[in-house]
Parts: sequence; C-alpha cells; structure tokens
Amino acid sequence: MILILGSTHDDILYFESVMTERHEETIFDMYKIEIGKIFNQQVILAYDIYTSYMSALVTNYIISKYFVILVFVVGKCVTYNTDFKAGEIAVSKRVIIGDVDQVLEANVRLGQLPHFPRSFYTQEDISDVILTSLEKRSFSNFQTATYISANVIYDSVEKIEHAYSDGFILGHKSNVVFDCTSGGVCIACHIAKVPYIAVKVVLKKVGEKTNVDNYINVLKKYADVGKAIVTTIGEIGRNEIIRS
Repeated sequence: MILILGSTHDDILYFESVMTERHEETIFDMYKIEIGKIFNQQVILAYDIYTSYMSALVTNYIISKYFVILVFVVGKCVTYNTDFKAGEIAVSKRVIIGDVDQVLEANVRLGQLPHFPRSFYTQEDISDVILTSLEKRSFSNFQTATYISANVIYDSVEKIEHAYSDGFILGHKSNVVFDCTSGGVCIACHIAKVPYIAVKVVLKKVGEKTNVDNYINVLKKYADVGKAIVTTIGEIGRNEIIRS
C-alpha cells in the first residue's frame, strides 16, 4: 500500500483522476480517505490534513492499519531564498522540524526531538526515480530541497528569526523550503521504518503575499507532480526499489 497525503483536496485531485477501483473510508470520524489502485499498486489518498500534529497522527494510524510501504507528501510549500521560484517543484532531500526547541531539556540541537535524528533523510532510491521522471518528461523546473516543517505558517521573516543565524536556517543556507505537514509524516515514518518523500510546488517566497495567479500556477504544476509520482508508483510495481 502507498499513502499519498495532502492538505487540501486540490493537492490529491490528480491522483483521484487516475485511480481505479476507488472507494471511501472514514478515520477518526473526521477524515475521509480514498483507497484504490494506480497501476497494480494499492494506494490511499488522505487530505484535509493540516499541521504536523495531524499528519503524524493520520500517517501513524494508516501505517498501523494498512501495509504501507511508502508515503508521498504533496501540496504546496514556500521558499526562504531565491534558489526556488514560484511554480518550481521542491523534492525533499531531508526534513527538519522547525518549531522544536528542547536544547535546555535534552542533549539535542535546535530543531531536534529527543531520541530522534535532527534530519530525516529521503531514501535515495525513491528520490532518484522521482527526479528521473521529472527530467525525462521535461516537466517544470525542480530541485532537491531541505524542508523545514512546522505547525505554524511561515508567512513572515519574523516568524523564522528563532531559527536564523548568520544567513543559515537550522544550519542550511540554500534550497530551503517550508511546509506544515512533512515533519509529522517523517516522525511517523521513522518510527515505522517506512520511507517517505515530499514533492511539493513552491507557492511564493516567505514574506510575499499570496496572489491568485501564483495559486493558479501551483494548481497547474500539480499535474506535473502527479505524473512524476504515478511514474514512480509504476516503477515500484516493476522493480524492487524500496529497501528497509
């Protein structure tokens, strides 16, 4: 089973359009999930998931109930610097929890949960297939990224001052993006030893206002992300590219 998790319904619409044998279930009497097939793989679509609190809860529940072998996190993100432009695709290389500070309580660094790694790395085999798919099809511009994930929306530079030092954010200076769901997914996947990858479209730069044109552009790029992920699902069906 493969889980694809988004925040809004728009985030997973492409996958709905290509899924067969689809049916709905409800978890926690709150969230509707859709279960079906893409190629020969069983796939679960989950959406309406906001914050890493909820993404951790939902991901952990689905992994526990179903035999999940891989989790995709989709949707939109924002960029900190000029390495990414609006409409580009950010493929996760690592995820760091951006709103955790337990430095005074435990022997950890800023952004690190006690007993967990500071950075949650994406499995290279999965990343390689996604990147190759994007490259071969001449899709939108794309790059690998360090995701800083938090339960707050980083819509202003002031909100990231706690993690900013000498041009670096939690030790990273380039290709940094922010979102609100990948952190919780990583925690759940780390515990269950299930690989994950975040593939999101950049909406804007931190501090800029969201405009209709940017959002429409993001929705158009969702198809590119969807095609790349569907190709990856097909590759998983043909090759053993997931290792524990």
